[in-house]
Amino acid sequence: MIATFSPACAGDFGRPKPSLFDGLIPPQFWKGPVTGYSGFPLTNLEEELRDRSYALIRPNEPRGNWNLYIAGFQLAHLLPPGMTDYDHTEYARMLLLTPARSEASSYNRLIDDMAAEGTLIGPFVAVACAVADLDQKRVRSLVYVGELNESEAGNAFGRVRENGMVTAWVRRALYWRLGSYRYALERLVIAVPSGLAVGAERALKRFEAQVLQADVPLTRCAGDGAYALVTDVPAPPLVTDVPVRPLVTK
Repeated sequence: MIATFSPACAGDFGRPKPSLFDGLIPPQFWKGPVTGYSGFPLTNLEEELRDRSYALIRPNEPRGNWNLYIAGFQLAHLLPPGMTDYDHTEYARMLLLTPARSEASSYNRLIDDMAAEGTLIGPFVAVACAVADLDQKRVRSLVYVGELNESEAGNAFGRVRENGMVTAWVRRALYWRLGSYRYALERLVIAVPSGLAVGAERALKRFEAQVLQADVPLTRCAGDGAYALVTDVPAPPLVTDVPVRPLVTK
């Protein structure tokens, strides 16, 4: 379902609600383009696209590759730095190295993180495709605009490219997340075995299904920003709930 806007989504006197990025990331990295892109203001939907993308792109581990991700918001025709490098082992290290009373805390954190991020995927897809639909209309409208100058056309196409890159980045980040979660579960299973591993793998399979379901619409709505991904999903089962038979010796 496409996201709709209500008075609750706006600030005083109908002004758009402040972005999640305000006060956190320098505006030049997200609000308004880098040099050579669009100088047009962001629409409410475009701001929502960026806010929702941040929740799915940011490192799960505390400040792990923060500077790399910030630099990546300088959207370009080529993949930003943050789209080409991701350490899928950091999350597992965070789980294993964080002091906890028992291994249950690590498994529950893993399960909760996958469930929480899974709920973010559907709303992002809806917003991304709503933005893409408006961008298609924007491009088709250019031929009917009187006295259109080169700067206006460049700004319009620049914003379309930016929006597509944001969508493509999230699509790739979802597979990063999936690989990171799978790696973490594998390490927990061999480092601190627990009956909770069964529930964690079920949660992983649910997250995997959500990522795969989102891939087709995100590919379509990323437009020229989309590119082929080499993935290894689905993966074979890691753990099962079948009880181990006792070893019988004569």
